[in-house]
Amino acid sequence: MNNEPIQFLTAPVPFMRDQVGPLGLSLHALRNSPRYTQLFHGVWIDNEPDTAVPAPMWAGLEWAKVQVGLSGILRLHEGLAGTGITAARLYGLPLPRRLTDRRIHVASASPDFTLTRRGVVLHRYTSLKVANFCELPLISVPQLIVELATILTVDELIAVAEAAIGKWHSGPLATPKAIRAEVDSRRYVRNRPLLASVLTRMRQNVDSPQETWLRLWIISQGFPEPMVHPPVQCSNLSYVLHPDLGYPELRLAIEYEGDHHRSSDKQFAADNERIQNLVAQGWTVLRVSKATNMDQFRQLLRHHLAHN
Repeated sequence: MNNEPIQFLTAPVPFMRDQVGPLGLSLHALRNSPRYTQLFHGVWIDNEPDTAVPAPMWAGLEWAKVQVGLSGILRLHEGLAGTGITAARLYGLPLPRRLTDRRIHVASASPDFTLTRRGVVLHRYTSLKVANFCELPLISVPQLIVELATILTVDELIAVAEAAIGKWHSGPLATPKAIRAEVDSRRYVRNRPLLASVLTRMRQNVDSPQETWLRLWIISQGFPEPMVHPPVQCSNLSYVLHPDLGYPELRLAIEYEGDHHRSSDKQFAADNERIQNLVAQGWTVLRVSKATNMDQFRQLLRHHLAHN
């Protein structure tokens, strides 16, 4: 699991009332100064922090907000772990925009533990598996994927699973074998048919959720499933090219272009060079972006699949 911290973000470190003196603060300042905010009863943060927290390289302000929230509740209750949407956001897994819940979701392995705090949701587990991610206790990724099956669609969960077993953000965070083992170990699983579909349809080595979306869209339109990163040996290169998706038998490649493909001169040049080399080997390259008219692309793909 590639989860070593590779950057440090300036962010508040939650502190408790008994730390006020050692930090050189007064209770009056804590209660009246706009510099300090109470996260939970008994826990505060400094809104002008000079502290640094370990974080994955891709993390930014939104990640830090979730990290601070979870850290705050962990100051009050030891033995908890981030779970559900909270864990998914901290791992950097792709959640659909429709999930707007910003509460902190925590898990406990104790059946008798209770927790009633505004903005916090408690989940109880009979068998809780915890991983350390950037010094945060989070539910293990295989267990998390099983839990997310209760709130995500098949395609949404495939995107999460492929991000977890691929190179997206901090990945790979898990293996297909570990995810299957987690599902198989459960006597009772909600939405087991959904999970079975995910296990059958998820693919390794997918670079981004956009690539997952594009492959699943192609299948949903009734086309054969394209191969993920088909190998293309170019006679004029010493290395093998791997377009995002493709039909090797037809020498047809499909590339998804994210915003960074256009905003980075280096990436733009590399894309053009790759496409030129694919074309030189007799491949046709179709390109898709978020601005693509998918109705027109459907017709284009149908044409190429029918005439090759």
